[in-house]
Amino acid sequence: MMEKPFGYWKDVLWFDESKFNLFGSDGKIMMWRSTNEELSTQCTVLTIKHQGGSIMVWGCFSRAGVGNLHFIDGTVDRFVYREILEKNLIQSANKLGLSGNFVFQHSNDPKDRAVFVNDWLKKKQIEVLKWPSFSPDLNPTEHLWDELERRMKKHQPKNKDELKRYLLHEWVDIGRNVIVKLVDSVPNRLYECLKMKGYSMRY
Repeated sequence: MMEKPFGYWKDVLWFDESKFNLFGSDGKIMMWRSTNEELSTQCTVLTIKHQGGSIMVWGCFSRAGVGNLHFIDGTVDRFVYREILEKNLIQSANKLGLSGNFVFQHSNDPKDRAVFVNDWLKKKQIEVLKWPSFSPDLNPTEHLWDELERRMKKHQPKNKDELKRYLLHEWVDIGRNVIVKLVDSVPNRLYECLKMKGYSMRY
C-alpha cells in the first residue's frame, strides 16, 4: 500500500461499524484516590445496569465527506452484512461523487470475507482494498468514531430513538475538514506502521 500515490486515497470509501451505548461508553474508568477516600461519593462513578441498551451503527466516508449512517439491532452475520452493503454502499458512493470509480475498504473479519459477500462485490464490480487484519491504528474510521462519540457527550438521550436521532444529527454535521485530515493521514499511518514494525504507534 505504501506505493500508492497520495491522490489514490481520495477515491477510497471507508466502511466500518461501531457500538454506541444509551448511557455512554462501556469502557472502564480509572480514578486515583487515597486510602480514606475509597467510599467517598466524590470518588465513585454511577453505573446503570446493562448500560440502558446500545445501538450498532455502520458508517462510511471518503475524502469528500460522510456517507450513510445505518442503524441495526441484533447480531450481524454475512447475510445481514450484505444487506447493509446493498442499502448503503453504492448509494453513499454516488452521494459522495465517487460513482463506480472507487475502492472499497472494510475490515477482515469472517463476515466481510464470506463468499456470499465477496460474490456480491464482484457482481457489482467493486474493487476491494487489500487490508491487513487487526490493524485499528491504520484505519482512520476509528478516529471518526471517536469524533462522533466526543460530539455525543453534550446529549443525554433518554431512549434508543433519541440516541439514533442525535447520532444521525452529529454524523451529518461532521465537517469535511475533519474528514480530509483523517484521509490525508493514511500515508503517514502506513509509514509509521513500517517504522514501528507493527508495534503500537502514535495514531
